[in-house]
Amino acid sequence: MFRSDRKATLDMATSSKTREVDKIIKQHPRPAEMKVLCLGLSRTSTMTMYTAMNKLGLKCYHMIETAQWTNKSERHLLCWLEALQYKVNGIGAPYGPEDFDKILQRYSAVTDMPCVNFAKELLIAFPNVKVVLTQREPTSWMKSMEASIYTILSWRIWPFLCWLDPTSMGAFHDTLQLGVQDWTSPAPWNDRPALEAYMPKHVEYIRSIVPKENLLEFHPRDGWEPLCKFIGKEVPEGAFPYVNKGNWTRNYVIFGLSFKVFKISLPYIIAGLAIYWGWKWKRTEVLELRAYN
Repeated sequence: MFRSDRKATLDMATSSKTREVDKIIKQHPRPAEMKVLCLGLSRTSTMTMYTAMNKLGLKCYHMIETAQWTNKSERHLLCWLEALQYKVNGIGAPYGPEDFDKILQRYSAVTDMPCVNFAKELLIAFPNVKVVLTQREPTSWMKSMEASIYTILSWRIWPFLCWLDPTSMGAFHDTLQLGVQDWTSPAPWNDRPALEAYMPKHVEYIRSIVPKENLLEFHPRDGWEPLCKFIGKEVPEGAFPYVNKGNWTRNYVIFGLSFKVFKISLPYIIAGLAIYWGWKWKRTEVLELRAYN
């Protein structure tokens, strides 16, 4: 009954001649100036950087921002899915720097997948930005990926969720999987050794395309001072935020998907209860009439 592969959602994202990004209205002037690209891979303190950027007054784009109301109405997940489908599989039409500028027009910083999958395009779109690079030792990073993204993608309920809501839950699944496959390619997305080997390749790639004066290699334990000095912000009060430890990502996705399923199912639950209580009331009425007679 349910399709276990990505084909249904991917067909939806690539079958139309009009790309999803072409439906987004470009605002003039740009609502926010892009200032910082945090180009570390997922699970290298990207949620921490998201929290830090926002605390410094920058509006930061992270994967979780695709659930923001305006971004949902602009179908950002389907935009990223189209972009990744072309980059990884050569299907559809490519997304260029101007397209990512449109998707990110209300933001002044980015972090995490899927933005980091398009580092080159973002640097072309925003040539004067500061770049912050976070990284981890490959073996430690793989353990974190295994406990979060690989665990999420392994859930057997995905075929049902993709069928139930292809443009949201389905697109999220496919974007996540293609994002990982971009890093393991030409190996499949679940090739662990290929993914682990990608970490140092990515670090060297970012170093090679970003001028040294615009690049800060950063770890949250370094604290506010080097980061604020680099991007020209005052050091805020309080300790540097350190979030998304342990199972935070997995729990966040579980909560989000559960809420989405409940929201979709609620009208059917209400209708079912109405039918049940209507039947029960009618049955009671019939039984009372029989007893009376």
